[in-house]
Amino acid sequence: MVNSWFVENSARSCRQGTRCHKDATTSIDHLERRRESHPLCYPSRKHSGSLMERPSSTIPVKDWCDFLTVEKGARSPRSPHSQLSPRSPRALKAPQCSWQAGPCSRRASCDWMVELIGGVPNRQAVFEVCQRVLQHVCEALTAERCSFALVKEDSGGRHLSGTVFCANDDIFNNDFTHPSWDKCIMEHVVATGNPINIMDVYEDPRFSSGVDQNSLTRPKSILSMLVRNPREEVVGVVMVINKKPTGFWEGCVFSQQDEKVLVTHMSMLGVILDNAQLCENAEQESKRNQVLLDLASLLSEQHDSQESLLNKMAHAILPVTKAQLCSVFIADTDDMKSMETLNVANVAEQPGTELQSLICTPVRNGRRGTIIGVCQLVNKQSEGSGEMDVFSRADERLLEDFAVYCGLGLQNFRIMEAAEKTRAKQEVTREVLSYHISASKEEILALQEAAIPSAQSLSILDFGFSDFGLSDSITTQATVRMFLDLNLVQDFSIDYKSLCQWVLSVRRGYRRDVAYHNWSHAITTAQCMFAMLMATGDLQSQFSSLEILALMIATLCHDLDHRGVNNSYITRRSQQPLAQLYGHSSLEHHHFDLCLLILNNPGSEILSGLSQEDYRLCLEMIEKNILATDLALYMRRRSEFFHLVKGDKICWQDQKHRELLRSMLMTASDISAITKPWPVQKRIANLVATEFFAQGDREKHEFKIRPLDVMNRDNSNRLPDMQVEYIDGICSPLYEANLYDSCSPLLKGCEMNRKNWQHFEEGEESDE
Repeated sequence: MVNSWFVENSARSCRQGTRCHKDATTSIDHLERRRESHPLCYPSRKHSGSLMERPSSTIPVKDWCDFLTVEKGARSPRSPHSQLSPRSPRALKAPQCSWQAGPCSRRASCDWMVELIGGVPNRQAVFEVCQRVLQHVCEALTAERCSFALVKEDSGGRHLSGTVFCANDDIFNNDFTHPSWDKCIMEHVVATGNPINIMDVYEDPRFSSGVDQNSLTRPKSILSMLVRNPREEVVGVVMVINKKPTGFWEGCVFSQQDEKVLVTHMSMLGVILDNAQLCENAEQESKRNQVLLDLASLLSEQHDSQESLLNKMAHAILPVTKAQLCSVFIADTDDMKSMETLNVANVAEQPGTELQSLICTPVRNGRRGTIIGVCQLVNKQSEGSGEMDVFSRADERLLEDFAVYCGLGLQNFRIMEAAEKTRAKQEVTREVLSYHISASKEEILALQEAAIPSAQSLSILDFGFSDFGLSDSITTQATVRMFLDLNLVQDFSIDYKSLCQWVLSVRRGYRRDVAYHNWSHAITTAQCMFAMLMATGDLQSQFSSLEILALMIATLCHDLDHRGVNNSYITRRSQQPLAQLYGHSSLEHHHFDLCLLILNNPGSEILSGLSQEDYRLCLEMIEKNILATDLALYMRRRSEFFHLVKGDKICWQDQKHRELLRSMLMTASDISAITKPWPVQKRIANLVATEFFAQGDREKHEFKIRPLDVMNRDNSNRLPDMQVEYIDGICSPLYEANLYDSCSPLLKGCEMNRKNWQHFEEGEESDE
């Protein structure tokens, strides 16, 4: 019948958060099996006169005795000291204790109890159901009173937890004052785990001393047992008191049938309590998940201070835990000793003391796991009554989760705070840097008012141009001439004073103590690009003015603030800020960032006349152009370019082809020193070797490694041979592509210098 009821009501049970049909049916089957294997036995009695025989039971006496210790006073009938004579079928029959059937008719299962299994929505309903069940048991067993208490099990063992419910045979006793012996007997059952059926409690030395003879609630017969859930876990203890006499005989005790009825009802009560616990757990988990979502949402928001963050987080947890106060204490240092969650009930027993119960747990740093603080909840309040309660294990879990979010929140806030400080420092650094790279008013005025020589007089149209012997003022004037002759000033409405200040600031952006990658290299690279653009009308006609502007800015800025070391050295020094900032092409990214700094520096904003879209496109092309000067990228991309040139497949409408050509032009300009006349080339090669050997020395000293041959000072006598390898591996393949005949002097110069380095190695130096 119970199984059928669960089949019919499984959908409703699942909607109410109770067990589904399968689990519930299994639980009931399990309970029925437990009743059959662990029945109760009848109590012993002290007789005067002839032996009385108990009515026979449908349950074998042997099985019942396995479950209950039968007691007369304090002794078991199985004890050798028992005074009870063996049962005999010939014994005289005494008048039996009659009873009136309760609403369940004392059958193997109770329809009224089964109806209760369907749904117990909350804790308050559980209290009410428990009282109704106790009243029902009183009626079914015709007892004066029935008491029930929940049992809690922790590291200290099992003990009564919370209120003891009580009902008598006609009313609920919410205000009933429980005598001390009441809890004493129930605690005994909980401690021993054994049910008891006592005929007369006054004859039991374990309890007789604690029973008040004059008490209005004077007990006599007692039937008590543990209440278990379907998993055989102890959840409560029940005690039925004083079997009511009916008829002429007042010596009634609880019979085997009473024991069986109580087992049946308590088994069902165990299911009811288990379902209620599942409902409560589901509700607590739902609330817990909502709290965690709220805490996660708070972590993603910005907060003025960590106090503001923690205050908002505390407000999220208080309503769920029913605590009066939530506090988070931040440690002054990170060397606090290890600690675990602490849950303390009855902190102070004195009346009027504010602190009643508390729970606290450590807050740990998310990255290192060190303890950085402690969070605590104080004074849990019972729902509804408002009385002080103790914090549960669910509260402990929630507070531990809260502590994790506190740790993450504090860590995140401190990271953001550090980031803000870093950003502020960077702004200050930018201001200082802008001040130091900005030219003086006198320099700006001098360049602004100077008569800019022609391109022919400056020889900047010649592929053999060299800045050796030219003053800084001449090279800056040559730079201005390039922008003028390419019509960039006119096409983009560049303020002439801004152009002069920008050129002077770029020159200041190069370090003077670097042997090769300095302002001289920058002006040489820009001049080569200018010469290629001016030597053929094809490039100027195919490229837009915006592309030409981006190329000229990139060539002048492509090595800003070069440190005299390459990317390999930067990468090895993983703690160096440049390596941490960029990862790959570190130097080129740094050069572009400084280029942006100067372009945005007040007074140097030569791109201020561009539209928003042109400004975005121009910066995008400048970045790609500067990154293209990383020879590692050039080596990866050049085969694609050679394939397009060889097959005459370059499509000017294809933006990828245009970007690839700009990249190759940047590299051709960057390495153009190899095409210069022999005296210039030999001098530049020595400057490059000086810089490379200095890096090799630092690698030997700092990293304890053998540097590359080209950077090893021990190979200084192999400079001619290494130059030939450099020409064959890097330079010649690019210049041989020879997209435009007007740029052929670059290839001729490269080939001539290869011969010169071979002759130099053989001791036959050329004067060409």
